Amino acid sequence: MLRRIRRPHAILALALATLAGACGSDSSTGPKAQPVTLDQALSEISSPALSAAAASFDGGLPTLPTLAASRCPYQAVSQSFACAPLVVSGLTVTQSFTLLDGSGTPQPAFDQATTSAVRANTAFEGRVPSGTDSVAIDGQQQITLSGLREAIHTLDGTSTVHIVGIGTDVPFETTVSTTITGLKLQPPTADGTHPWPKAGTIVVQSAISLGNVPPATVRATITFNGTSKVAVTITGPGVSTSCTIDLASQAPSCN
Repeated sequence: MLRRIRRPHAILALALATLAGACGSDSSTGPKAQPVTLDQALSEISSPALSAAAASFDGGLPTLPTLAASRCPYQAVSQSFACAPLVVSGLTVTQSFTLLDGSGTPQPAFDQATTSAVRANTAFEGRVPSGTDSVAIDGQQQITLSGLREAIHTLDGTSTVHIVGIGTDVPFETTVSTTITGLKLQPPTADGTHPWPKAGTIVVQSAISLGNVPPATVRATITFNGTSKVAVTITGPGVSTSCTIDLASQAPSCN
């Protein structure tokens, strides 16, 4: 696992993993506004940034649970829906979400006519086995899906994941920060396929400390244009590259 963390291109693989639930095909037809249900909205925002952190480890982080309205009762004090904590492969996961109207005011119930956005928060901590060793992990994420009454939904958010090796021969520590900005999500096609985002960026930055070596930071930026071919830049110590990647391929890479 340590060898993989040291590779700059692991950060690219990490960033690409954020796309798993948001896209799938090119589309030349104009989007049509369709009312969405709360479950559909929650599905669109479930842990895209946190799944990116999982992709940077060989069998490391488990898949975190999808938000589900059925297990998140409304709490009047916080004006949000608080989900019962879950333990997933050693991680204690705490989630909640808030419904917002067009002016950003919290709502006690979902309404297709007035709910404009859903803001979801996830926090987790614990230890995850990694071979004969383990990693201590803590992190948090806030994601907002807006434009629910429009044809194009917009995804914005941030996450930070802190990882420390426990019992490893070479001590290591990693902080992974993900920022999603203005990701324009088109509605699914007639066959249920999700087109690629029309615009927006995903930036993944990883600060890595290995042994006594000074921390190194690698940054990957993906820019979308409505097709499977996206512009990618990667920068870091000894690395500076820009390329176009076809996300529709089975093994997308920046060559």
